[in-house]
Amino acid sequence: MYIQIHNRKIHYKKIGSGKPILFVHGWGGSVYSLHRLACFASKKYTAYLIDLPGFGKSDNPPEHWGIGGYAELVRIFIKTVIGSKPHYVGHSFGGEIGIYLGSHFSESIDRLILCNSSYKRQNKITKVAQLLKWIPREQNSIIRLIYPYIKKLYYTLIRKQSDLIKYPHLEKNFRKIVTQDLSEDVKKIQIYTLILWGERDTYTPVIWAYELEKNLPKCRLQIFPEIGHNLPIRNPKRVWKAIEGFLLY
Repeated sequence: MYIQIHNRKIHYKKIGSGKPILFVHGWGGSVYSLHRLACFASKKYTAYLIDLPGFGKSDNPPEHWGIGGYAELVRIFIKTVIGSKPHYVGHSFGGEIGIYLGSHFSESIDRLILCNSSYKRQNKITKVAQLLKWIPREQNSIIRLIYPYIKKLYYTLIRKQSDLIKYPHLEKNFRKIVTQDLSEDVKKIQIYTLILWGERDTYTPVIWAYELEKNLPKCRLQIFPEIGHNLPIRNPKRVWKAIEGFLLY
């Protein structure tokens, strides 16, 4: 199914019946990332899954969008498509959007479930990246011509896991998002929150989960040992069991 929001086509899925619950994937994901998890939920709830702009079958976002732009789109989606306050499940970047919603638009969601959520920025720049940044490409036509190839080679050979090179159409959005730290926003959240984390996460370290627990007055925390960043994707049954217990509490 599709809906137009901000003149952009947004793809989503709806399964099951009952109280609504919205599943929002991480950076690079799609409606299929959390589909197995949503299928468990659909036995008792109406599960919605959305392709965030720039991913799956949805149109690209405006280049100036950061976390706030994505969160505003999700808020409008909730209002126009769902029509009532859903429980919100966000993984990684989807959790970051959930944190923004919980602190700025708390009236839009009921309970908040955060799985290995991004929200802190470490601002670590490698020496090679610093060198690339200071190459005087604007003053030299030859350097300006070959610079894109230098950058591509750097990310292809040295930083193979970088999301910057994986999704070049979202480069400006990504650069903005990675400068936005939501540590202070977390402290404003008053919604009942469940924090689920894979202990072996190397993208969003488990220490972040304990910091979330410290700064959220109404929350539960569950750590999953021997599991990494893709917790809700690889272990949907275990994750749903934790979510279901939290929603019944």
